[in-house]
Amino acid sequence: MDRRDVLKGTALTALGIGLSFVPRAAAAIERTSGRKNHMNVNQVIVQYLAAWSEPDPKRRRQLVAQAWTEDGAYVDRVREGRGHDSIDQMIAKAQEHFPGYRLNLASGIEAHHDCVRFSWVAGGTADAPLYIKGTDFAFIADDGRLKSVIGFVDAAPVPATQQ
Repeated sequence: MDRRDVLKGTALTALGIGLSFVPRAAAAIERTSGRKNHMNVNQVIVQYLAAWSEPDPKRRRQLVAQAWTEDGAYVDRVREGRGHDSIDQMIAKAQEHFPGYRLNLASGIEAHHDCVRFSWVAGGTADAPLYIKGTDFAFIADDGRLKSVIGFVDAAPVPATQQ
């Protein structure tokens, strides 16, 4: 068993899902960018999803710092965060809006150059009945953490005013 197999198992355990990661993603970034990341791309995506799902403020803040660079950014259609404090506050607000929701990886992690793409799902359970699905695109910094993430919602509940 090599290092990537160990990271793959850790990532799957951390997410509690049976989906397979693309274990060659970090190697692909190394090959195409000519640099070695300090962190495996799978690991940073696991930390990213865990930050969105972590209800404990202290632990969530730690996950944000592990996943994003100090000047990292997140933007989607309805929210934006720049820097660790802002990203943490943004996630806390999203958790208030969608209590009980947990993000889970719904695809492989596709990576090339400094770019990463993956899909996630949340909800569809008794505790979080509305189903939400999205695809995020990210840029990886030299240290292997997220420099920026652009989020897109692929499937979401229709607001009551539009039904």
